[in-house]
Amino acid sequence: MVARVALGLGLIAFLALSGAIDGSRLLGLATAWRLTAGALLLLFLTVLASSWRLCVLLSGQGLHLPLSASLRLTLVGALFSNFLPGSSGGDLVRVVLAARSNAGQRTEIATTLLIDRAIGLVALLLAPLLIAAAGHNLIPRTAPLRGMVSAAALGLVGLIVLLAVAAHPDGLVRRFVTWAVGRSRLGLHVERVFESIRVHRRNRRIVLAAVALSLVIQALVIAAIQLILLANGARSPNWAAALLTPFGMLANALPLTPGGLGVGEAAFESLFLFAGVTGGAEAILSWRVLTTLIDLCGGIVLVAGRTDVRMMRRAARPSAPAAAPRADGAIGYDAGSS
Repeated sequence: MVARVALGLGLIAFLALSGAIDGSRLLGLATAWRLTAGALLLLFLTVLASSWRLCVLLSGQGLHLPLSASLRLTLVGALFSNFLPGSSGGDLVRVVLAARSNAGQRTEIATTLLIDRAIGLVALLLAPLLIAAAGHNLIPRTAPLRGMVSAAALGLVGLIVLLAVAAHPDGLVRRFVTWAVGRSRLGLHVERVFESIRVHRRNRRIVLAAVALSLVIQALVIAAIQLILLANGARSPNWAAALLTPFGMLANALPLTPGGLGVGEAAFESLFLFAGVTGGAEAILSWRVLTTLIDLCGGIVLVAGRTDVRMMRRAARPSAPAAAPRADGAIGYDAGSS
């Protein structure tokens, strides 16, 4: 952990010494406070939408998680993501907290949290393609930008194929994994994992709703970065920067440094220069400041001891009343049962 922190701080120092980070631009967060407040609101809405997405996915498993409890879980996970390697480091914390309070459903909950992350990745790769289609007349047609769009398309297709193969109820992946674990206790958990995946596969409307929410989250993040760029001195919104923002966030999620510190700054600076946009490193540094303010709410949740996220099994729909024979031999319904 010390080495990872040192690496992140070293990358920040290198960018500052090389002139890639201009400290005066960061002051825009204070001077252009209306833009900063707007970006902060959008980033909080991303947390709220992420919490709602988890509620939607768990409903597919027949589990009810209140939005308030999901929000607390998301905030605590975001807090730990700032300190654990990569922005996905908080996922393990979310799994532990969610499973701890829900004995008997831990495998299903853990599987749903992993599916939640996979759906977020699908939206992360899909967002640049939608932006490229919507703003094709406003985005420079340079080789690097075309290459990034092509990479997103190939990555999206590959990810969807991989998920489809892994989720196939009788596919080779399930057969191989089942054979590998045998009839051990681990094998029972593996069967429950694949059964949970099968349930999500059947609930396509819920999965599509989760994808739609993920695209909303990406749109909110992109809009927040645009407001931050304006606060840092940009003259107008930039379609190319919007196109490249998801790639920068993907690089920031690499498990190299805690929270992607330094890695995200280097990635944003390089990517934005592809589009002739300056201030990429300052943009994500400003993003870190604002998200940290939100993530500190997770610390309040921890201190208050509000990490309990008990879920309730949804009641099954009542079936139709059973038919009862009548005295005349016809079939009728027993009034008492209704």
